[in-house]
Amino acid sequence: MNKLLNTHHVEEARLFAIIMTFCGGFLDAFTYVQCGHTLAAAQTGNIVFLAAALVNHNVIGIIDRCGAIALYILGIIVAITLQAHIKYWRIFCLFPILIIGGFVGSMPENFPTYLSVGLVSFGLALLNTAFSKIEGLGYSSVFTTGNIKKSVVFGTEYIYHHRQQDLEIAINYFIIVLAFTLGAISSAIIQPFFRMKTIWVAVAIIFLTDIFYYYQKVHESN
Repeated sequence: MNKLLNTHHVEEARLFAIIMTFCGGFLDAFTYVQCGHTLAAAQTGNIVFLAAALVNHNVIGIIDRCGAIALYILGIIVAITLQAHIKYWRIFCLFPILIIGGFVGSMPENFPTYLSVGLVSFGLALLNTAFSKIEGLGYSSVFTTGNIKKSVVFGTEYIYHHRQQDLEIAINYFIIVLAFTLGAISSAIIQPFFRMKTIWVAVAIIFLTDIFYYYQKVHESN
């Protein structure tokens, strides 16, 4: 546990990076399977899907993807606004995804996907903005292409130059790639049994993490 929390900045601890990335993968898989094959956080994929929807004159698909992209942008703006005005702003950044997840999980499977995905996108944007560093290094908790690249780059640098720092960085990125993968797989396994209520698993994890983070910040202040 000391290694997981061994940092001067609690929000950059490896533990929080692992948990948030696991939940990011979990929620992305949830919206893809349950909500019309739309990704809540990976906006690169949504832009590609939007292009396909435009070509195929798929109005619902266009609305779904545009909604997810727009609300993701709005979530980032809200997170930055909270950062400018509230001391423990990261704690408040997790509130929306808790409320949204609780609401979406209680909805029937025919609930409009442009609402469910858009709302989850908004919540994940705040989460991703609030927790974006692992031991001083930038990473993404809700999509993982960049994390894979950095893991490979620093791993290769270690092979050629044998710098211990490169190895440690490569391991950090590999861990969060693994966390994202396990989150997505866990979500896919659970969904056939719980359907829309699957999202409540991520909600419970984030809720407990938010409480623990608050405790750590208070301890850090003292």
